[in-house]
Amino acid sequence: MKHCYCLTYEIELGINNDFVKYVVINKVLNMPEFEHNLTKTEVTWGLISVAGIRGYFPGPSQEIVIYDDEGRRYITKMHSSAARIDGLTEWYKNHPAAEIGDSVAITINPDKSVKLSLKKETQTYTKEEREEELSATEIVPSMERLLEDFLEKNLEHIENGLKLYYDEKKIPGRQYPTDIGTIDLLCIDKDQTFVIIEIKKEKGSDKTIGQITRYMGWVKQNLANNQEVRGIIVVHEVDERLEYSASVLSNVEIKYYKIDLKFVQKQELQ
Repeated sequence: MKHCYCLTYEIELGINNDFVKYVVINKVLNMPEFEHNLTKTEVTWGLISVAGIRGYFPGPSQEIVIYDDEGRRYITKMHSSAARIDGLTEWYKNHPAAEIGDSVAITINPDKSVKLSLKKETQTYTKEEREEELSATEIVPSMERLLEDFLEKNLEHIENGLKLYYDEKKIPGRQYPTDIGTIDLLCIDKDQTFVIIEIKKEKGSDKTIGQITRYMGWVKQNLANNQEVRGIIVVHEVDERLEYSASVLSNVEIKYYKIDLKFVQKQELQ
């Protein structure tokens, strides 16, 4: 989405010794706007991912000016390698209603500053309507978040010695933003090799292989000093096409998982 911004200036012309002021429209500029849903890492650590739109922002470690809807100004910096804006703790403090999953509109102003607008849900639902909507639209995303939660806390189940990566600011490698997208889990193995874990969410093996190898290439160049990078694709069903694709890539493997659903008594949950 783009907004039009009219850049105007005033001139004075002498007519019969009277000065007349004119407002002249110089040109119309396009202001790109992007919608982004907040992740746990962003809300917890006070940052905003710009994965996929990195080219609109200043270079690594460079200063950036942020505004909010109230006109408050925040001066911070881009991260040194990841596609994210760091140092937004004050913005989150001024927007205490911001929660995981909320939408943020990111608008690029003509002067290269950025406006962050929190978009909270304003429609009123009855309890029954809300439960129906949640069951219809949010079961799959919530299951993905639960799976990520489990994997983050149980990386040893995937591979012995595997640990979550933390950058120089101690921010964890879950939903790690890059110039080309967001990595589900960025890890380090027992040999200090970077390992990218991607949870296959959609059908289509070609997209999954392309995505993880693209992330591996980015990590190799930007974090691993061109050393080896490995990839693990986590899936819940057999996909022969995916297996064929991964079989010719020595540094990509597939891990399978199964979820068991069990009904229990209320007392067992307490």
